[in-house]
Amino acid sequence: MIVIGELINSSRQPVEEAFLNRQADILVDLAIRQQQAGCSYLEVNAASIIDQEEELLKWIVPILQEQVSIPLSIDSPNPRALEAGLKVHKGQALLNSLPGRKAEMEEILPLIRDFRPEVIVSALDESGFPDTPEKIIKIADRILNRLFSTTSLSQDEVYLDLLLRPMAVFPEAGQLFLKSLLLARQEFPGIKTIAGLSNISYGLPRRRLVNLIFLSNLIGHGLSAVIADPLSPDFWAVIIISEYLNNRPGSAERFLEWARSDRRDD
Repeated sequence: MIVIGELINSSRQPVEEAFLNRQADILVDLAIRQQQAGCSYLEVNAASIIDQEEELLKWIVPILQEQVSIPLSIDSPNPRALEAGLKVHKGQALLNSLPGRKAEMEEILPLIRDFRPEVIVSALDESGFPDTPEKIIKIADRILNRLFSTTSLSQDEVYLDLLLRPMAVFPEAGQLFLKSLLLARQEFPGIKTIAGLSNISYGLPRRRLVNLIFLSNLIGHGLSAVIADPLSPDFWAVIIISEYLNNRPGSAERFLEWARSDRRDD
C-alpha cells in the first residue's frame, strides 16, 4: 500500500497558523514524522489561504525537501498554485489533481507536459459527483485518454481517484466507491487507484475507527494508494494485517516482522 501523508494541509488549524506565521519548524516536524512512519509521499496543501497560496508553496516546498527524502504531492484546485509548487520541487513531484472539468483540465495539462509530475486523476467533471460506478468510469476514461494523448506520462505514473465522499452526506458513498474500485481495476488494469481516506468519515462520530475499518475494506478490494494520517493509532497495523489477509505480495514477511516487533498480548 502506497501511503501519502495528509497532515501538511492548511485545512487543519495548527497547519494554517504555521503557514501564516511562516513557522517552518512545525511543518518540517510533521514532514519528518510522516516520513519516519513509512509514507511514500507527503501532501502539501495551502489552499485555504487563497491570497497567499502560491507564495506559501514557493516558500515551503524547498524547505521540506531539504529535510525529507520522499517526494511531495502538490495539492491545489488552483493551476497557478500547482505551477508554483512544481517550479521549485526537485525531482518528480506528484500533482493532485487533474479533474475532468474542461477549463481546469486544459490549464493543468501544460503543467504536466512541462514539469512531468506523477498525476492523480480525479473522476469529476462539470456534471458534478457521479452517482454510479459506470458514470465514474466513463469520466475517468475520458480524462485518461486526454492525459495520455497529450503528455508523455506512462500508466505507472498515474493514480485514479474515484471520489470517496462523506457517508454522513451520501450514505451510499462506501459501497459506490468499492464497486467503482472493482470496475476501475477491470477497465484500467495498468492504473493505480487512490482514495482520500478521511473523506468517508467526515461528519460522523468515531472517525478514526470508521476510517480504519473502511481502509481494511479498500485493501480487500485492491486499492493501490491512500491519502491518510499516517500517525493515527493502529493505522499501519490495519494495513499490514489487511494486506496479509488478502495475500498481497510480500505481505506474509511484513506481517511476521511486524508481529515479532510488537509483542503485546491481544
